[in-house]
Amino acid sequence: MSNNIKNMPTFRGRFGTRSKRRKTNDKWDKWRFPRGIDITWRRGDNQMPKAGFGGDKSTRDLHPSGRVEVYINNLPQLEKYVKENKETNKVIFRIASTVGAKKRLLIKAFVEKNKLRAINLTNVKEKVKTEKKDDKSKVEKPKEHKIETKKDEKHELKASK
Repeated sequence: MSNNIKNMPTFRGRFGTRSKRRKTNDKWDKWRFPRGIDITWRRGDNQMPKAGFGGDKSTRDLHPSGRVEVYINNLPQLEKYVKENKETNKVIFRIASTVGAKKRLLIKAFVEKNKLRAINLTNVKEKVKTEKKDDKSKVEKPKEHKIETKKDEKHELKASK
C-alpha cells in the first residue's frame, strides 16, 4: 500500500450542511446528485465529486491489509480459485454473508489446511451450536386433534334415544 493519502472532502449530497435534515442521520448523509429545482447546490454544501478525487490505482479496491479481496460463496468455488491461481498469499478471501454455518465450517477447515487467509470466519463453531439448539427447540410433537363429523353426531343421537 502506498502512503499517498489525499485529503478527501466530505461529499454530502442533497442537503449538505443545512439543519433541516440532520447529517448525523445516515439516510441524509449519503451522496446523491442534487437534481431538480427544489434541491439547489449552495456554497456551504461542500464540494461536488469530480474527476481527480479518486484514490491511487495501486491501492484501489484492496483490503486494508493490502491484499486483493475475493468473494467466496461455496467450497468448490474456493477450491477452483486455489487450483487456478498460484499466488494465494496476495489474496484474502471473504465468505458471502448468505453462506450458512455448516458450510462455513467446511470452508474454514479447507482454509486452515491450505494456510490461506480468510475474513469473517470467527465463532463458526458457536454459531453451529446455537443453530442446532434452535432446530431442536422448533421441533415439537404434533398435537392430536379429534375431528368430529356429522355422522358421529347422528350416531350419538340414535344411541341416546
